[in-house]
Amino acid sequence: MPEKIQALVVQRVARNSFQDLYSLRASCKYMKALAERRRVYYFYDMCSVPWILNTPHELLKNCYAERNPRTLYIKGVQFFFSFGFQEEGLSLMKHAADAGYERAVYTHAMTRKSLG
Repeated sequence: MPEKIQALVVQRVARNSFQDLYSLRASCKYMKALAERRRVYYFYDMCSVPWILNTPHELLKNCYAERNPRTLYIKGVQFFFSFGFQEEGLSLMKHAADAGYERAVYTHAMTRKSLG
C-alpha cells in the first residue's frame, strides 16, 4: 500500500480512537513512525483520551501546535469557564467551530447567546 494511503489510514485512526492509534503504533516501527508525524496531531480525538491517565503535557502541546480542533475546544472551554478569560476562550471555541467540530459549534453559539 502506498505511503500516502497508509498516512491517511493513520490519520483516520487518530480521529476515531486514541486506543486504536496506540495499538497501531505498537504494531510495527513503520506505523509508529507514521503515527508520530506532526500532522497526525491535528486529527487526535482529544475528547476520547482517557483523562484519568493525566494526559501528557507534550501530547496536548503538540495537538495545540497543530491547531487540533478538539484541543482548541478543550482549551477554549477551560479558558472561558475555569480561568475567566472570556475573549480568549470564545476565540478558541470559534476556531474549533470554524474547523467543523460540532461540539464547539454548539458550545460557542450557546455561550455567545448567553452573553447577550
